Amino acid sequence: MPHWLEEAEKKRPADKKIVSQADRLKNRYLRIQENVAKNGKHFDDFTKDLHELVARVNSLPDIQDRPFNRMEAREKDSKLINHLNIFSGSKRIIRPRFWGLLPFLDSFRFKHLRVLFINISGKEGMCEIELKENILLRETIGAERNSRRKNFGKSGRLHVIYPFPINMLDHEIALEIIDWLAFTKEISECAIFNSVNEDLKRIL
Repeated sequence: MPHWLEEAEKKRPADKKIVSQADRLKNRYLRIQENVAKNGKHFDDFTKDLHELVARVNSLPDIQDRPFNRMEAREKDSKLINHLNIFSGSKRIIRPRFWGLLPFLDSFRFKHLRVLFINISGKEGMCEIELKENILLRETIGAERNSRRKNFGKSGRLHVIYPFPINMLDHEIALEIIDWLAFTKEISECAIFNSVNEDLKRIL
């Protein structure tokens, strides 16, 4: 049976690791708060503009031929107090079911989802952008699953994180984000994406 001293020594590295993680989190929090103090107003003015644009979009008449659904915009609390804001848009896609050359009477229904996460980062003068895009099958309750017929492959899918200068966030960037969420622009056409070096983008 191991001596108690040996058992205590085995626990020591784990204790150090926990302290180290806590220190890293504290240091990250302090860096973020320094960035907030210097650049928080510009960042908050930008996200306020984006929230107002989303509200304007959602107040438009709900016409049948509009290609997108109601947009969502919210600020989320975070332990890091990094002013995390989330904006999303979606649209419906309907594709007919096929059996040989003859279509069934019903169709597959998909939801094409686009989401932007934006928050103040621990790098001075920078925010962090996370973009997610996916096409999700809307399953009918009781319907038989057949994933081979419901796969879009990599088309319409994106998940990337990268830094972006806060001082470059302006009304034109906000309008481009609205265009992307409304499916009138692809992300490759937006400066918030195409002006960033590819080496800085982390693909998830």
